Amino acid sequence: MTEDDIATATGLPVHTWRRRHGTAFRARVPVVNPGERLRLYDEEQARAFMSGEHWPTGATADADDDTQWPSAVPLGAEHPEDLLTDKETGNVLGIRDATVRAYATTGYLPAGIERHGRTWWPRRTAEARRDAGDEHHRTPGRKPGDLRNRAPRPRHDPRIEEIAELATRAPLTTADVVQRYGVGERTAQRLLAAARTCAHRET
Repeated sequence: MTEDDIATATGLPVHTWRRRHGTAFRARVPVVNPGERLRLYDEEQARAFMSGEHWPTGATADADDDTQWPSAVPLGAEHPEDLLTDKETGNVLGIRDATVRAYATTGYLPAGIERHGRTWWPRRTAEARRDAGDEHHRTPGRKPGDLRNRAPRPRHDPRIEEIAELATRAPLTTADVVQRYGVGERTAQRLLAAARTCAHRET
């Protein structure tokens, strides 16, 4: 969750939430993406804080603390539903983040979930790909720059021609593409640009 999401869940404007609760919240709930501009928080921990069940600062609550924390998973432990960036997914698979994105395009890896302007992969998805017994994603013994390390060439996206065809009937905006295909704004912009290129080639 972003701080905007958390403020909305509490029924406050984000600037009011930050003034009243932001300092205490950040002192208790760690960000899941340190160093990035858009601060993201674990939803379960954020909701525990909002409900008054302040999450313990250590991995587990003190032995004499009888507070019932909302999850049996200790703070910092890996969870199958953790959302991973392309880089974190690559770390699970032992590949580069660019290769993760290429695999998602070809279908070798699921397309991922678009949130907050970027794509995420559930940890269970990455681990299932890793544990499937298919070593296609690994390149043992190959040096950087080896031509065999190249990601598979992306397959043609049929949405591009469809968007190009629709655009001949009426102007399409990024919002139109987002609504029609259920994609994020950046993906919609990429599809529109590719459709315009396709249309120019055909004229």
